[in-house]
Amino acid sequence: MDADMDADLVIHNGRVLVLDEHFRTADAIAVRDGRVLAVGSDRDVRRHAGPRTRLLDAGGGTVLPGINDSHLHLNAHGLGIPPFSIDVDTATIEELTAVVRAAVAEAPSPDAWIRGRGWQELRLPRPPTVADLDPVSGGHPVVLDDFSWHALSVNSVVLRMAGITRDTVPPPGGVIDRDADGEPTGVLRETAQDLVRRVIPSFTREERSRAIDVTVRILHSLGVTSATEPGIDLETLGIYAEKARAGELPLRVTALLGGGAGPNTLRDLLAGYEPLNGVDPRTLRVAGVKIFADGIPRFRTAWMNKPYLDGGNGGLTIDGATPAEQLANLHEMIETVARAGLQVGTHACGDATTDAVVAAYVKAAGHQWGHPELRHYVIHCNFPSARTLWKMARHDIGANLNAEILHLQGRVLEPIIGRELTEYQWPYRSALDAGVKVASGSDAPVVGPHWLQGVATAALREGADGRVAGEAERIGLPEALATYTRTAAWQDHADGWKGTLEPGRVADICVVGGDVLDVSPRDLPSLQVTATLVGGEVVYERSHGVTSTSAFTRDSGTGHTCGNGEKCCCQLSEEILG
Repeated sequence: MDADMDADLVIHNGRVLVLDEHFRTADAIAVRDGRVLAVGSDRDVRRHAGPRTRLLDAGGGTVLPGINDSHLHLNAHGLGIPPFSIDVDTATIEELTAVVRAAVAEAPSPDAWIRGRGWQELRLPRPPTVADLDPVSGGHPVVLDDFSWHALSVNSVVLRMAGITRDTVPPPGGVIDRDADGEPTGVLRETAQDLVRRVIPSFTREERSRAIDVTVRILHSLGVTSATEPGIDLETLGIYAEKARAGELPLRVTALLGGGAGPNTLRDLLAGYEPLNGVDPRTLRVAGVKIFADGIPRFRTAWMNKPYLDGGNGGLTIDGATPAEQLANLHEMIETVARAGLQVGTHACGDATTDAVVAAYVKAAGHQWGHPELRHYVIHCNFPSARTLWKMARHDIGANLNAEILHLQGRVLEPIIGRELTEYQWPYRSALDAGVKVASGSDAPVVGPHWLQGVATAALREGADGRVAGEAERIGLPEALATYTRTAAWQDHADGWKGTLEPGRVADICVVGGDVLDVSPRDLPSLQVTATLVGGEVVYERSHGVTSTSAFTRDSGTGHTCGNGEKCCCQLSEEILG
């Protein structure tokens, strides 16, 4: 064979999952010029190896397409961990206030903001309030985001800065928690968060840039090679574009711009958006716009057809004086984006919201003006009816489900939504059987971007407490893997060049130290990613896993873990930032 036609890299001694529609497997894979050259038996693939070919031993593990996390707040993930934000995911209010007190003691100036994130009402007996934060804040403004980004807690300093009093009326879809006397407690939910976010200083451009770098490194260590960044502003897009032009974005990013709360903010966004120039669209591409249509079931703010068990149906978070006006504005926003030839991804948790969004997508299809395949999709899509799933399949509307969040919640929401919906939430089986294209996204930093946990949960439907939520919605491991690879690429309009390991596709590859298809699904989260390649280049390699004939960039692979064999994001952040 001509040496000029030799492979640049051959990965062998593993089980290669092509993850095409036939779920083919192979023994080895050859890479040349950043693309898959061949897959097949070890003997056939080694014919492509020459004297300059690098060999990478998979150590008997699994070789599969690079993971495409199709809903991941990449920049926010980095900004939500130290040193940018303190970690307030604690089990008690006392532990939380101790973390805040320590941050105040280390604050660089008397008026420095104390930022934190991660508190969970799933763990705490109640949300942290001004009564908790004021005694330990020393006059500093304190803002603590919850784990879901759907609520935050502030101290009285921030309430005064924002002008929030007992007489403040929350915006549509927003909730201001109040005590028995009607005074605000400092906890604001959904759109009410905007009342204080407008007075919180923005992170600097340098901080946001560093946070992106931190998260990319974390994702590489988890085998993630592509991510959908949903709902970003134009300034953040500009940071990504600068990195892409400079060759400093070793991750494929599909961006959805944040559409705001109504037609006016959406129009302002589109007026200010200029298509990217000088950027490889396979590295960074603006696919469309994210619309935030409702809240979440945990806070009873997702819009439901039937009331929650304690009453109330939630509602839309779209601008409008009445529900009818909100619904009309939602339809107008979706139609506006479609007319611009852009994809729409809409946050819709409640079944009533999903019904409304799908109806708007179908209606907008008549106004897409030469863009018949925009591939709109429903983000979260927690409780779609059988009729709505059928309509989604018929009109090629995708569903973006979140198995990692299902693992976190399990049956926790049963007292809120009831047994039937607890069994049905995130209905992978029903959606696939209806013919809907299903992609999986972690929604990090709501939870960590641990796709192996997501695959296990989609197959087992087990929550973190071990309880099963919906045996009927279980899917097979190959189907679950496809939601993180092939179908995620479809959502990105990239299924012609990534998402599988077929010859000619980009060599975005994840190597896992174990046989993903043979181990018990319960053991999947304990497996470690041993190597990650983007465009044929090794961007991560664990020192105690695979071996190769070249000295690639390495990570020690040891240290504090988060219970799944991987380093915690906080430690990786500290290492990366030095």
